[in-house]
Amino acid sequence: MKKLLISAFLLFSVCGAYAEQDENFTPYYKYRVWLKDKGSDVQVERQLKHPERYLSERSLQRRERQGFEIDITDVPVNPKYIKRIESVGLNVILRSKWNNTVVVQCEDTTLLQQVESMPFVKKVERVARYDKPVDYCEKGRASTPLPATENSKGENFYGMGQSHINKLNGVALHDEGYRGNGMVIAVLDTGFTNQDRINFVSGERILGTKNYVAPNISVYDMLNDHGLSVASCMMANEPNVMVGTAPEAAYWLIVAEDTTSEQPVEEDYWVAAVEFADSVGVDMVNSSMGFQAFGEPRVAIPSWERDGRTHLVSCTASKMAAKGMILCNGVGNSGEGILTTIIVPADADNILSVGAVAKMADGDRNKKPETALDKNTDVLFFSSRGGTYDGRIKPDVMSQALFTVVKNGTVSFNVGTSFSTPVLCGMVACLWQALPELNAFEIMDIVKRSGSKSDTPNSVWGYGVPDFQKALQLGEELK
Repeated sequence: MKKLLISAFLLFSVCGAYAEQDENFTPYYKYRVWLKDKGSDVQVERQLKHPERYLSERSLQRRERQGFEIDITDVPVNPKYIKRIESVGLNVILRSKWNNTVVVQCEDTTLLQQVESMPFVKKVERVARYDKPVDYCEKGRASTPLPATENSKGENFYGMGQSHINKLNGVALHDEGYRGNGMVIAVLDTGFTNQDRINFVSGERILGTKNYVAPNISVYDMLNDHGLSVASCMMANEPNVMVGTAPEAAYWLIVAEDTTSEQPVEEDYWVAAVEFADSVGVDMVNSSMGFQAFGEPRVAIPSWERDGRTHLVSCTASKMAAKGMILCNGVGNSGEGILTTIIVPADADNILSVGAVAKMADGDRNKKPETALDKNTDVLFFSSRGGTYDGRIKPDVMSQALFTVVKNGTVSFNVGTSFSTPVLCGMVACLWQALPELNAFEIMDIVKRSGSKSDTPNSVWGYGVPDFQKALQLGEELK
């Protein structure tokens, strides 16, 4: 999915550089290498005694506050193993300490035979092949004035975000001062085109950026603005135009999906992004992305692999809560299919998998949305259905999104589980701000228990649409 290299392993950050390389382009590959261990028991024990070397102070404090210990999965991949692998002429481009894997890139696949024979290597599998150059850049973006047209102002404080927060009964939390302040959210997505140039979704609230697909390209220069639209559901802060569900939270913007192809290496991008988020002390991760099929032609992930354990992303996602983080992941937009259609890692355990609802065509249009939870909803036809192959309820909860910010700086109509997920994620961050004594498992539990279908959860609604005022009350009872 992602490659920006030319000859050996050089990365180019110049937009359009690849188009000039077609005639001389050499196919290249990415392989995932599974390692048997992280070294001797003595080496691992030494690493466990000094977690400050690989986890930030905020990350350590987050775990300590919730009572979660550092374990062997937190220990970095053995650097001696990496050096041995690179010594044969391979380039290690990704690594996962939670899964004890690395990803290497090469043009000469015969080099992998040497790696397979190394005593610390469990197995090697190809995760990507690139037969043509790829251009990820948005050309000439800085020359376009923003916004393209002036955003209209409404009478409601939340503007186009009003229905989003009303659906979750979240205004009560905001009114009490819980607007995400002190919480850190990582947004894993495709690209954040122009977000740095749109003042009500940028500024000091963005702590940093990371690009795992095209490391030498700014996340703001990527062709795809899906990440901008996703982030805006939480962080937009322009009264009467659009205010998101966590306008005072801090954010990391991370590119972890390649839109030019669909290959298993994208799971490795996602895993690397999650582990990075953990290391810098993120509280919550929003992932409006996932995987339904791989390859050209696409081969669908079979239902029996959607069990929370089979795929690398799902295994990783299931570990997050025990490290003190909450993952909100969209369930996907394939609800018109049959049987289980949720994407991975929405099948993971101990996360919040989010579907999409919207206001029904007919109903009480006189209800005051500023003061009442609007239950006049139905599941949108495209919202993927669950549960999981091993019988767990999925989706977990439902949310609504109708408007987002797009790369020309305007607020536009936009629907999908991609956007219902961050609306929910932002409110969960506000809830956790209000209840810092609770751990990740407890917060997710009260969110589900506050759902409109909590007494009768099913594979279409999950536990329903959460009521965050009720969730706050349930949380207060646990303190």
